[in-house]
Amino acid sequence: MSLLVQYTLKLESDREAQTIAMKALVDGLKSEGIDGLHYSCFSTEDPLRFFGVLEFPNDTTKQAFLNSASFATYRATVGPTFANPPQTTEIAPIASTRD
Repeated sequence: MSLLVQYTLKLESDREAQTIAMKALVDGLKSEGIDGLHYSCFSTEDPLRFFGVLEFPNDTTKQAFLNSASFATYRATVGPTFANPPQTTEIAPIASTRD
């Protein structure tokens, strides 16, 4: 199970805070050690748009991510800067160079 998440900011001036928050989220998730979770985040040419790719081996791991302290901190930190709620699309892997 995987998710593609699009984040859109209200203001370009929030871009740096979003970047810092995404890096802190990744560092926090690493320290929490949620087994099987893979999260990557990406910026785009549009300074207001970011993408996240989350990969979970099962619903238990997905719930562990949703309940994590790192994700709660991220939401509280940057949630108010979003132009709208993040758009989430379920995606399914086909092929990858990841082990």
